Formats: sequence, C-alpha cells, structure tokens
Amino acid sequence: MLYSIAVMNKATERRAGQSDPFDDMLGYHLRRLSVLAMADLTQSLEPLKLTPAHASILFVIAANPGITQSDVGKMLGILRANMAPLIALLVERGFIKREAVDGRSHAMRLSALGQTVCRQARDIAKDHEERIFGDLSRAARARMITALNELWRKNGQDQTPPTRR
Repeated sequence: MLYSIAVMNKATERRAGQSDPFDDMLGYHLRRLSVLAMADLTQSLEPLKLTPAHASILFVIAANPGITQSDVGKMLGILRANMAPLIALLVERGFIKREAVDGRSHAMRLSALGQTVCRQARDIAKDHEERIFGDLSRAARARMITALNELWRKNGQDQTPPTRR
C-alpha cells in the first residue's frame, strides 16, 4: 500500500532551484492528494477484487437498504449508463439482491455475502484513511470534512437524500 505513496512522493520531489507555480492553488493540492488517495485505496481493495466505485456502492446500499439503483447513482454522482455494469457485476458476484418495486425499479439490499464483503471493504477503507490522514487529529479531519462539504454544497453539487423502499 505504501508503495504507491512512496512512488507519488518520489515523483513530486523538486530539483534545487525549481519552483512550483501551483504552490498557492488549493485545487491543485486537492487533486494531488486525491490521486494519491485513490491509488492507495484501489491497491488496498485489490484482495477483495473491488474497485473504489464498487465498494462505494456497497457502502451506500448497506446504509440504505431498499435503495434503488438510480438513487445510488445520484448519491455517488455516477451516470446511469455507468451504473448498470457496476451493479451487474455486484449482482453476479452475489453481493446484491434485487426486489422489484414497480415496472422498472428494483430495491437493492446486500446479501449475507455482500454484508461480509462490505464489512471487509469498510475495514480496508478505515485503514486507508488512517494511512493517508493519520497525522491529522480527529478535530482537524472533522473541520476538513465540514469545509469541503460546505464548498461542495455552495457550488451546486448537493445531492438529495436517497429514497428508501
């Protein structure tokens, strides 16, 4: 796991006398951290044969039993066309059970196997969070989450809560 962090750190070392024209750009630093964090999470989830998107879907369904595929996609900002293959793989692997709600919608729940894999993925995600953000206090993490959520909402990206069925 730390291999990817070491590689990223090595790639960002500056030569003497070089300046970084992006030093004062928050978005640039957020992106760099995001790339590093996603690479580490992707590598961490490999033993479960899950991507971060698949794990995120499992987390949302676990927290919202009976949620529809459409609502999961809205919550995670995943396009409808991209949701179908993601859900299909999780159903094929036996992690998700679907129940018809109406002619086109299906409520989703985790199977027993899905619950187990979701717990394992959650543990991996917690370890990942500690590796990446462990030097920050709980209070600093909470402040960052609050500030980032406020910026997210301010910029029109607030998502409505999912519908439970």
